[in-house]
Amino acid sequence: MKLFLLSIFLVAISIQLIPLQEMIYDFTDTEINETLKLQNYKGHVVPKIENGYLNLMRGGWAKNHNNAVIFPDIINDKASMENYTFHIFITKGAEGAGFALVNVNDIISIEQSQNKKNRNKIINSTPDSLKFYAKSWENPNFIGSFGLGIDIYNPQSSHWFDEYGNFYGREEREISLHWDGREVHKILSPIEFRSDGMNYNVSKFDLIIEYIVAGALINVSVNDVTVVENYFIPEMLQYNKQPIIGASTSDLTCNVILTSFAYKTEGEAPLYNIQASQLLFENEIFHAGNRKTKKRITFPKNSQKSDKVILTIDLDGPPGGVADWDVTAAIYLIDKDSTQFEIVRYITPYRRAFVWKVDITHFLPLFTDSKTLIGRIDTWDEVKEDFAEQRGWKLTAKLDYYVVSSSWISIKKNQNNTVHKPFKVHNLWSGSFEYGDPNNPMKDMLNDFEINVPKNTKSGILRVTTSGHGMSPNTDNAAEFRPSDRTIIINGDEYFNTLWRTDCYLNPCRPQDGTWKFDRAGWAPGDIVHPWIIDLTDFIKNNKTLKFSYIPDDYINHNKGEQWPPHHFIEAQVIFYK
Repeated sequence: MKLFLLSIFLVAISIQLIPLQEMIYDFTDTEINETLKLQNYKGHVVPKIENGYLNLMRGGWAKNHNNAVIFPDIINDKASMENYTFHIFITKGAEGAGFALVNVNDIISIEQSQNKKNRNKIINSTPDSLKFYAKSWENPNFIGSFGLGIDIYNPQSSHWFDEYGNFYGREEREISLHWDGREVHKILSPIEFRSDGMNYNVSKFDLIIEYIVAGALINVSVNDVTVVENYFIPEMLQYNKQPIIGASTSDLTCNVILTSFAYKTEGEAPLYNIQASQLLFENEIFHAGNRKTKKRITFPKNSQKSDKVILTIDLDGPPGGVADWDVTAAIYLIDKDSTQFEIVRYITPYRRAFVWKVDITHFLPLFTDSKTLIGRIDTWDEVKEDFAEQRGWKLTAKLDYYVVSSSWISIKKNQNNTVHKPFKVHNLWSGSFEYGDPNNPMKDMLNDFEINVPKNTKSGILRVTTSGHGMSPNTDNAAEFRPSDRTIIINGDEYFNTLWRTDCYLNPCRPQDGTWKFDRAGWAPGDIVHPWIIDLTDFIKNNKTLKFSYIPDDYINHNKGEQWPPHHFIEAQVIFYK
């Protein structure tokens, strides 16, 4: 016991000795400026420090340019929190700018190699001047690295199927998150950060990265307005990194000026590893003859000790190619009492393979003993006698169970840091409900629920996953292309939400051979269907029972019977934590 306590003590001391890092660059200190590496990758106009600012890209004549500033600092891989702040003046134009934390052990951009097996060969043979190169800085894609893209060029297009997604002519000011060589999230900034002839403001960008178990939480704000809030990137690991900011133009130009850059680190990143990996489906083929497949799964005996569970969905095509259409797909689990839980719902892309990673830790209580899993993809590709001609979808899915190291847990307990773990999952509404039938209103099919709060519950959430399907000649093009208001009542308190996505055109699975850019009722082709989440913690503190009601809007389909009726797929669960 003494030896054990001594080891914990020594670990604690080592953690306290982890150096915090902090640095501010305001481009006024000549000595510090000389440590910067100003890189001109393309074009004749080079970046230059003058009058206390860094002129990274000059508008007017700087067409088809690519410039960057490489900061000398190496951010270590120990901190749990990293905060980066930079002030930037950027004008409307093309293409944009980007901030990357390049992995110093793996400095290679995705443009330099599409084959990760050749990393070492390419890294060793690439000149130092090109190792920090990104073809377009609004897409700062570096292998094993995080990037923040600032995109100022996404012109409106009235074409349904071209590569430009901005069908509705929305503002061209987009922020994207990148990890390990690909974009993982993109959002339209709610605040203007570009300058024009009448606006010469410098905008402040704040990026906070919090490393947690099996990934990282990302927060981004512009001029103190939240743009990205607690976005979780699964399996984004801590690593030694070097900051770089770049800008690029095409035939259109823009000005990009940095007035300052600063960073600071704090805390201790969690220590964890993969406890187990479990294959759920392997190269399972879906077509008109197999839209649903069942498989018996025995979960790991120590699964309940996991701190995070990440689901990877790898969707590709059979030898004949991927299917044409966006269709509903899901993975279900059948519990001991024959209750069916939807673990994840996703929509297939138009003619494109893709990979998703999803945090499904909230369903951890279900991953015990032996259970039946169901994979479903509602595809319609006909069955071919020659398998080489077969089209449809090929699904591989796996679970990775992450667990925190015992030494890190002990230290965190001493610091009174507690993390609630899920221990009970309760199904509420589940199924496909016709939307707009006046003779059988959807609100009459959505029963009220009253459930008891289990003992020792500390917190809870309500997850409601809904996607609308069906279209013209249904009234208002419902349900796929009609916004739908809905209300959930919890113990008398009302929560409002509109089932509608206006960011389909920013889905990282783009472009596609279909109408991927249109707004939709709660989903996007080639994306996970994200739930509406309501925090139940305050109710749990003050009540022994929870009462739930789901109230849809008063929509009526006046063209009932003319085609496939509109309907909502609804799956809702209450997750209890202790």
